[in-house]
Amino acid sequence: MTLLAHEKARYLRTPTLAAGEGGPELRVIACGPEGESLLAFPLEGEALGAPRELARQDAIVALGRGEQPLPVALDPSEAHSRGGWRVWITRGDGRTTVWASDGARDTRVWEAWGTAAAPYVAPAEGGAWVAFHHNVREDTGEPDLSKWVALRFVTDAGDVKAPSAPMTDRDRDREGEEQGWELPTLVVGDDGAVAIWGRGSHAFFRQDLSADGFSARAPIGSTGWGCRGRWVSALRDGARVITARREKAGVEIAFEALPAGGPPALEPAEVQLPERPHRDVPARPTGPDPAAKDGRRTLFGDIHQHSAHSDGCGTADEPYLRARYVYGDDFCALTDHESFIGKRIGEGEWAYLQEIANRHDEPGTFATLLAYEWTGRMYPGPGHKVVYLPPDGGPIVSRDDVPEGKELVARVKALGGFAVPHHVGWTGADEEAHDEEGQPVWEICSCHGCYLTADHPLGGRGDLRDQMVDAVMRRGKRFGFIACSDGHGLLYHHGVGRKRDPFRCGLTAVQAEDCTREAILSAIRERRCYATSGVPILLDLRAGPDEAPMGSALEVDGPVDVRAEVRCATELESLSLEGPDGPIATVSGQGRTHAVLEARVEPGWVYARAEQRDGEMAWSSPIFL
Repeated sequence: MTLLAHEKARYLRTPTLAAGEGGPELRVIACGPEGESLLAFPLEGEALGAPRELARQDAIVALGRGEQPLPVALDPSEAHSRGGWRVWITRGDGRTTVWASDGARDTRVWEAWGTAAAPYVAPAEGGAWVAFHHNVREDTGEPDLSKWVALRFVTDAGDVKAPSAPMTDRDRDREGEEQGWELPTLVVGDDGAVAIWGRGSHAFFRQDLSADGFSARAPIGSTGWGCRGRWVSALRDGARVITARREKAGVEIAFEALPAGGPPALEPAEVQLPERPHRDVPARPTGPDPAAKDGRRTLFGDIHQHSAHSDGCGTADEPYLRARYVYGDDFCALTDHESFIGKRIGEGEWAYLQEIANRHDEPGTFATLLAYEWTGRMYPGPGHKVVYLPPDGGPIVSRDDVPEGKELVARVKALGGFAVPHHVGWTGADEEAHDEEGQPVWEICSCHGCYLTADHPLGGRGDLRDQMVDAVMRRGKRFGFIACSDGHGLLYHHGVGRKRDPFRCGLTAVQAEDCTREAILSAIRERRCYATSGVPILLDLRAGPDEAPMGSALEVDGPVDVRAEVRCATELESLSLEGPDGPIATVSGQGRTHAVLEARVEPGWVYARAEQRDGEMAWSSPIFL
């Protein structure tokens, strides 16, 4: 194994092997203070020679994965070409199709209601091997969370075959830190056997297929939680395979054996899976939307989640596809860690992530926000904050340059954005950095738990009691509430989450004028937003003779009339008004789906809390009196 280490002024990403004029070489994007460059290192035996610079740009968005990889503007997770063959993905209304072409014929390889991505092609005798990952369960045909590599063989005649042997180790229900297997790469051996490399939720694995069937998956490199690269690059070099991948310390180059054991047995593959199967997704409440009285509507979205661009799973497209076509959400944000556990997002990768978000943004129908996670030191450090940028985006303010929360909030505010602290009872609230404009809301619930109060019935990772939301509010800080999943694509969030589906552990609701970036960001800034534990619940809060909405700050000199309203899709347990000293008033839901609660409230602050009989909850942003 050979290591090309990161340096303080040279972070390495996207390692890709190529057959150079003088032999194999490693091409890698080097990110530094003066921009990004594509470097080529010749491989001399198992050593790296001196690099030469192939390209220099302010930002290299992506690197092609063909025989001679160079900077490209295309998405490498949606298509791949090699040896005259090409594979690509098409999508429509929640369905995904994988295609292959030898230049003369387009062949449909796989189609289903679900998500497939990362196709890879390897020409072979009589056709080509095609690999991709998808989230459709083999036992039920339903889309699920965990993704796994699939392998097909497309013949020169256009027939689609699958391995006759079952894939060993495939387990879409596996729990713990290491789940799934995605982002495949292939090499075909001299006798027709095939090697597959892919990324689990954290570690890389190799699995071979031969006449004897599938081998066991074998981990490659380090294991355990971390931010690694997305792909293994593999190149045949005589009687060996050279592989390269980005690990925490840098790029690791390994020299492995070719797959052997003879060509695998094949059988006809099922190409078009059945029509869209049923999947249980929480329904939205029916009936009047209380936001309509102000000419607004209540929209729901998850604006804190991760992909394989940091310590999560999947491509950058997948969160948007999942939000829109699986959950029916109105808006979404992908918020990968910009610097965390050996990973940094440079200018080029950030440009790429913004472009993916822009591609999925459809004003009026589905909105995507531009955001990332700034990951500070745990308490008594500044903790973690998600940064939301203006509609047109902007640069990253990195924790490597700005390690303290107060300066981060000031810089982000100057860019026209805002920051949002989260899981404060675990990593800290960074109370001294709070700014009502630069931090208008806090995330109070996620797959890590609920941090509104200590000993919350939904639980919570960590127990920093004086950092909980209500404790900070009692000390005079003002902010609104949102909730998000903070999902990384892991069932039960590797044992921490309270639900199998981590992406339904927190949901942000906004009372917005339209389904656009501008309107959603404006509603959050105004605190016209609220948090739910992961299901759509209509919740409203008004105060005073002018019916000031949630998030308002009123100047009062005595008690104020406050009105809360909730509408659920299932039976309501209770609706309450909560203040600095606890519950102010409560009404039983009595199994209904709608309730109204009115009370006279003393100066301080008040928020509405709704609980369904199934345990799901919602909390309005407070009104400050």
